[in-house]
Amino acid sequence: MVKRDPSIDHTEDQKLHHKADDRGGLITAIVIEKTKVMPRAAIFVDERLAVYARPRDVKRLAVGQAITEQVLADLHRRYHHHGAYLQAIRYLGPRDRSVLEIKQHLTTKGWDTEAVYQAVERLEQEGYVDDEVFSRKWVAYRCRTAPRSRIAIIQELKRKGIARATIQSAVEAMDEEALALDCAKKKSRQWLRYAGAEKEQRIVIFLQRKGFPYPVCRKAAQAFADMSRND
Repeated sequence: MVKRDPSIDHTEDQKLHHKADDRGGLITAIVIEKTKVMPRAAIFVDERLAVYARPRDVKRLAVGQAITEQVLADLHRRYHHHGAYLQAIRYLGPRDRSVLEIKQHLTTKGWDTEAVYQAVERLEQEGYVDDEVFSRKWVAYRCRTAPRSRIAIIQELKRKGIARATIQSAVEAMDEEALALDCAKKKSRQWLRYAGAEKEQRIVIFLQRKGFPYPVCRKAAQAFADMSRND
């Protein structure tokens, strides 16, 4: 007999998914719980929590039935493979993620290492995860919304676990002079109280803090000053 407790809402941050005690014995309870990712069945063996399982995998199980350690291990594995995949899909909902970001997220949520790698591999095969595509989109997004230097973008992608060759391919088309000028334009009100050499110097310092090379900063500052005079 399977017990259902709809009032339970255990999140992955409150309860991990590991096997609590996977020794075989007699099933004493099967409780269906809700989580943010999916429903799960908590299987109790000899009054102790043994494993979590997918509800569909416990349909043939019943209280009082004997269950072996091997069966419990298989239920645990199936649960983790399915749950890690669903957790990854949920994580991808708001925006694209790098492979490393997904692995770190799933690990933090308590999924087994094998399940984490299996989930990522499946997502790659299905086209949901691709570090090359992610890198190009990241560069385009940054250039469009928050212009910054090539080296700043490279550092961001490195932190996301992107391979060096992939990063170089993604940033090679960046026009740093245009980006630096855009960066200065976004702060145009900040330069209104300054004029001449002082304005250019402040713009140069500002752009250097953003990671742009000094020659690029000088050209962008001069271009901005010329535009301001023409206006």
